[in-house]
Parts: sequence; structure tokens; C-alpha cells
Amino acid sequence: MRPALSGLAASCAVVFGAVLGGSSFMSHLPGAWFFGTPGGPLGSLGAGGKHPRLLAVLAVYGGLVLLTSTWVTLLRTISRHRGVPVRRVLGVIALWALPFMLAPPLFSRDVYSYAGQGEMVSHHIDPYVYGPGVLGATPFNALAGPLWESTPAPYGPTFLWLDGAAADLSEHQILPDLALLRLIELGGLALVVAGLPTLARETGREPVEVVLLGVGSPLVLTSLVGGAHNDALMVGLLVAGLVVARRIGPVPGIILCTLAAGVKAPAALGALFIGWNWAGPRATTRARILHTLAAGAVSAGSLSVLSAVSGIGWGWVRMLSVPAKISTGVTPVNATARLMSGMAHLAGIDLSLHTVRSVLDGLGLVVAVCLGIWFLTRSPITGLVRGLGLTLLVLALLGPILWAWYLSWGLVVLAAVAAGRLRRWVIALSVVGAFIGVAAVLGMTKVVLHLGAVDDLLLIFSLAVAALVPSLRFGRRQLPSPFSPLTPGLA
Repeated sequence: MRPALSGLAASCAVVFGAVLGGSSFMSHLPGAWFFGTPGGPLGSLGAGGKHPRLLAVLAVYGGLVLLTSTWVTLLRTISRHRGVPVRRVLGVIALWALPFMLAPPLFSRDVYSYAGQGEMVSHHIDPYVYGPGVLGATPFNALAGPLWESTPAPYGPTFLWLDGAAADLSEHQILPDLALLRLIELGGLALVVAGLPTLARETGREPVEVVLLGVGSPLVLTSLVGGAHNDALMVGLLVAGLVVARRIGPVPGIILCTLAAGVKAPAALGALFIGWNWAGPRATTRARILHTLAAGAVSAGSLSVLSAVSGIGWGWVRMLSVPAKISTGVTPVNATARLMSGMAHLAGIDLSLHTVRSVLDGLGLVVAVCLGIWFLTRSPITGLVRGLGLTLLVLALLGPILWAWYLSWGLVVLAAVAAGRLRRWVIALSVVGAFIGVAAVLGMTKVVLHLGAVDDLLLIFSLAVAALVPSLRFGRRQLPSPFSPLTPGLA
């Protein structure tokens, strides 16, 4: 009960701080949500200023520290108490997630772009030719923001079909549409919750620990629930495909992975890995290649049917590079490019950032492909799920653009098999991803420096206290109490 309440308090603090902080953490345009924004039905609760007040920064980052510490402590507790039923931890995760479910879209405005693209689909406007700006002076265009209003959609027919259906079901009202889009992403997470225990049992992992690691992380709660990113649907369909491939057969599993690729293209790797392992652990390389080609044919056929039935078409293929048109300060290849360009200028060498980034973008993708091939060929030995998860993680880290929620592709899949050092990496990247995902790193650094020395010291002290709360409340001596009444026989 204590970790449940501690995590709930942490989630409430993050949501309160984000709403109070206004545009630093969420859209503060009129009518962007039911509360916390100007013009919403319940009025504005947020500050909406250019710089968030100290209380907002304390609440967001203090809440995130408390949530992270609670999650890690509960993971340690679970690892020492086998036989805890999954439903018990699911109740805890649901309680942690509740404030994020009710909150405005946090830390990203992508869901507003989704709404605009769905509105276009519902009116039979090609989302691969036009951006939401074609809708004119409507909330669907205004809330998407100037960066994306003229940018076509980079998503596949699976998502845009559901996106258009949400626009129709909401009767083209922006707020009900946003609520439906969040429900779609929660449906994706429900698929993850349903599938991870099966993958865990087949690898000898404890299902309850796997579910907590994969779905209860701060990254998932803040980005996939709070941010309502469609990566949740992609990963949910991908996990479902892996489970179905094992339980029923490769072909239906490949079809589900293809549906996941119809949300975001990287999920197509699931079909590739299933195809390579289709022939069994002792198959020859020739047999694996033939089965992989067969998997590719099944996948291509499924996408063709989906594109035709949905009426979306194949335009998304040419739009796959759209997200890479911008850069983030935490993208490894972009950060490396900035460092190299800066050092060259210090040495008196005229080396433009654009040139360096172009070269490193290509190099990063080449390295990712090479590592992916290595993981693929080793997957019959190391395991399909492990190989796929590592490939997705490497692709996110070495791609030309990295948003925090991209890390969820590999981290959620790897949760099913993570042990030892790999488990520590999954935890570390989930925590780092959560912190870099709540705000622009450079912008928030400027905000913290702008607060002043006294406020900075107060911020550091408060974060340290938040980190210690879980260990003080349910530390090592009290750890058995939440689960001690349970035995494996009662699970």
C-alpha cells in the first residue's frame, strides 16, 4: 500500500507542476484540454508564462524523482518476493497512471498533430500530401503548432485509420477526440500488459517483475500515458505479435507485427525476427533466408490489404524521414556532430554543423544496421525477444533523431527478458528517458539557471529528499510487509 500511495503522490505532483508550469511542460493554448489551459471548460489552472515558477519545477522534477525512487524500490521488493500475483502490481501501476490519464497531454504536442491528421482522414484529405494547416482556422490546426501544421503525417495506415475513426466518433470535437486518442494508446499498453507475462514465463522470468519493469516505468507513465504517444499502440501490437507467433504460429504473429509497423515503421523488425526464427533453432542459413522472404511476403501482403481497405494508401513510405528534419539536444549523433563542429571551429577549421551531422546520420544508421544484423543472426541462440529489443534500442539511439519515447520501443520488449546487467541498463535508460522527456534539456537548464542560487539550492535539497522518501517509508526492514502474507501457492 505504501508504494502505491507514494507513487500516486509523485504522479499527482508531476501533473500539478506541469499544469502550473504552463508552456514549459505542456501546450498552453486556449482549449487544449478540459482544465489547466485558457478557454478550457474548467478554466485555466496554469501559469502559462515563458518561465515556470519554482514551485512548478520542484513539483515536476521532485515528483519524477519520487516516482523513480518508488519504482526502483518496488522492483527490488518484487525481486525478493516470488509468487506475487500480477493483478496486485497492476493495481499499483494503475494508481500511478491515473493522474496522467486525467491530465492534459504532457511534455509534447504530438497528440494535437494526431488529432489534426485524423480530422483530415475523416474528411478524405490525404495526410501524406498535406499537413493539418489545410484544415484552416480550426483547433485541429491551431493546437498542432506551427512546426507541424504544414508537415504531412509520417505514420502508417493502422494508426491513421484509427485516428480518422476517433475524429468521426468524437463528432469532430477536439477535446473528445484527444480523449479517444489517449484511450487508443492505453489500449496499446493493455496489449503489453497482456503479452509480457507470456514472454516472461517462456524465458523463466517472474511475470510480475516483468510487467512492473515494462509498464510501470517513469518513461512509460510520463511519455506513453501522459504524452499519449502512438508508440504505445506500436509496442502493444508488436508484443502481441511476438506472443501470437509463439502461441499460435508465425503467420498471425507476422500479421500483428505488420499492423504495428502500420503505426510506426520500426515495428517491421518484429516480422523480420519472426521470419528468421521461423524454421527453428537448428535450421540452416538457407532455410532461414527462405522463411524470412516468406515473412516479408506475408508482411507486404498484409500492408497492401490494410492500405487498400483503410483507403490510406502507401504515401507513408515516402514520409518516413519526416521526424529527422528536426534535431534534439539529446540525440547522440546530433550531440556528437555539435561537439565535432565546435572543436573544428576552435581549431580554425571551417566545418559546418550540417555537413558533420549529415555524415554522422548516415554513419549512425550504418552502425545500427550492422548491429541489427548481428543481433538477428544471433537470435536463434540468444533469443528472438532479446535480439529484437536490442535492435530497436540501438535503432533509437543511433538514429538521426531521438525523442525520449523512442526508447520505449526496445525497453518495453527487453523487459520480458532483462536480467543482470541488461536489466540494470533497462532501468537506467528508462529513468534517463523520463527525465529528458519532460522538457527540452537546454531550455530547462536555462530556466534552472534563471531561478537564482537560493532557488537552485532549494531545488537540489527537495530532489534529494524526494529520492529518499521511499527508502525511509518502506526501506529494507519494512520491505517484506507489502507482500509477506502472500505465498507462491496463492499466486
